[in-house]
Amino acid sequence: KEGRFNGSADIAKHIWRTRGFGGMMIGYAGMQVRQCLWTGGFFLTLDVYKGAVSNVVSNKLAQDVLSGFCAGATGTALNCWTDVCRSIVQKKALADTFDPSIPKPGAFEPYNPVPFFSEAANLAKTKGIGGLYAGVGPKMIHLGGSGAILAVLMPRFKTMWFDMMGIE
Repeated sequence: KEGRFNGSADIAKHIWRTRGFGGMMIGYAGMQVRQCLWTGGFFLTLDVYKGAVSNVVSNKLAQDVLSGFCAGATGTALNCWTDVCRSIVQKKALADTFDPSIPKPGAFEPYNPVPFFSEAANLAKTKGIGGLYAGVGPKMIHLGGSGAILAVLMPRFKTMWFDMMGIE
């Protein structure tokens, strides 16, 4: 660590200056894959977990918390590798900003998923499944908790909204 920056704003200014708007979008393709996998995993399994949890726990709030946590953790099991690969792509792209011999990428480069999937293949080849799932435990706790919050708030806000709008 060379301490080149004095915070996030300095990093953003550097990226903007050296890479332009496209530099601000580094990792976009990987982020979209990540979000699709987590959201899909969460919503595909939430009702399954609600059904299983309702056989064990009678309190509705506890059911929502437990099933949301499990669905969030399932989404994380599906998407963890994407976070690892996206981070590697972003770190390499940031390192490239310090080498003036590396040309500024084109405007559509951040939307190209090939570097993301290439990094995933390289990581799987060199580090195996463990490399792809580095940090999965804490990530499951974090995003499982996010899933629990979502499962608790979503139906309650939906009910409030429908009641406020007079929709049955």
